[in-house]
Formats: sequence, structure tokens, C-alpha cells
Amino acid sequence: DKPELTEKIPINHQSIFKHYLFYSIIDMMNPPLIIEFYLAALYALALAVKYSPGLAISELGRIIAVATGLGLPYLVIRRQSPRLTNIAITGLILLLLSDQKTPWPLMIGLGLLTTSIKTLIRSQHLPIFNPAAAGLFTASFLGITTTWWGVNFSPRLPLFSISMAMLLTLPVGLFIFWSYKRLPTLISVVSLFTLGYWWWAGRPPLTILLEGTFAFFLFIMAMEPKTTPVIDKQEWVYGSILGIALAFLFTHRLVTSSHLVSLLTLNLLFSIFRKITTPKQLKT
Repeated sequence: DKPELTEKIPINHQSIFKHYLFYSIIDMMNPPLIIEFYLAALYALALAVKYSPGLAISELGRIIAVATGLGLPYLVIRRQSPRLTNIAITGLILLLLSDQKTPWPLMIGLGLLTTSIKTLIRSQHLPIFNPAAAGLFTASFLGITTTWWGVNFSPRLPLFSISMAMLLTLPVGLFIFWSYKRLPTLISVVSLFTLGYWWWAGRPPLTILLEGTFAFFLFIMAMEPKTTPVIDKQEWVYGSILGIALAFLFTHRLVTSSHLVSLLTLNLLFSIFRKITTPKQLKT
């Protein structure tokens, strides 16, 4: 007969708590979650700087309108279930970049356009365009202006007109760059934009690089992993073309939305390249 095991194995509650705390911190270091917290903090800070009772009511209406617009298409187009984190990130970007004076019916339209483009215009089960950029650009034809008010606001440091928002954007942006391993994109965009702008304008673009808007665009929008390349060689090409395109459009002022036009053009080119090359990669 086998002896019965009567001795209980002791449970180390302290060890279990440490493991739980460790993995909870790891989960919170998830880049999309960090981006969501960052955007919420940036939005709150931008509102605090410009706070007034009228602004608070107006922004509450914009929040409800954007959330309604973003959510409605999922009730009609049931190709994919919505992820609340992604919806929150897209909604916060729309609120931070679109004109605060936009009427709430147009904000609903902005949300509808953004989600519809994301869910309908796809290639290989992935969106072709950055959702927020595509929504804002398309909505510009309806009279919605992209002002970037929430990512570049006073007070400013005396050096190169650096916005206080930059102090929040830079560390979060560097964390995103490190998490996604996007060093080729960072180096190529900044270097080619600097060289191109210097060549066409005759002066270095230090104010543009440091005031806040460019950093938000580069870290939050231009490194979005589903619509931009993540392979090093492709990143160098993507970043170089994007940097040159930005410099050209900034200096020649051919369009009013240089950031959005450059990014959406590169999104389209990358999607075409991905579709052409993917079958070859699968064969090998």
C-alpha cells in the first residue's frame, strides 16, 4: 500500500503577489495601452491650459459625437469586432487634431468616415491607411480643419518655441520607438527631412522638429505598425521617402495638410508593395 500524503504544501502568498505584480506591470507596458494613457493625459493637459466652462461643455459634446461616429459602423459592418483600446486611441487623436470649433454633427461624420475607411479599405486583412489620418484628410472636404491644437500648445520654452506638450510626447515617443524597434524609421525621417528642408528653405528646421507637432506625427502616426513597414530595409526606404516628401511639401506649400498627405501617400505605396511581394515571400 502507498502511504497517504497528509502533509500540505505550503503556499507562499508573498511570492504569488510578487509574480502577479510583475506580470501586471508587464501588461501595462503594452505599447497600445501606453499610447492610450499618453493621449488621454495630453488631452486633459491641453484642456486644462485652455479651460473655460464653455469649452468643457463643447468638448463633452465632441467626445460623445466622435465616440458615436466611431462606434456606429461596427453595428452595420460586422467583419471584425471592435477593440476598445484602438477605438479610444483613434478617437483621442481625432479630438486632439481636429478644430475645437467643429460642430458635433460633423464630428459624428468624422468618426463615421474614420471607421468606415478602416474597415472597408483594406488589403490582406489589414487597413491600407492610417485610420485617423485618412479620416481627418477626407473630412477636410466637408469643412473640418486639422489644427493639431492638442499636441502643440502654450506655455512654450524660449528655445525654438518648444511646446510644453513636447515634454510629454518625447519620452512616450522614445518608448514607442524602442518597443516597436523603429530606429531606421526615426533616423531616416528626421535626417532626410532636415537635409531636404535645409536644401529648399536655406535654413535648418529646428523649430519644426522641436515645437511638438512633428514629434507627435512621427512617433504616434508615422510609426503605426499596421500601415507602415516593420522590416529594417523597408523602413529605411519608407522613412527616407517620407522625410523628403515632408520637406518638399513644407517648403513649397503645395497642400495645407503636409503631414497627412505625405503619410497617406506612403501608406498607399507600402500597401501596394506589400501586396506585390507577399506571394513571393510565401513561395520561398
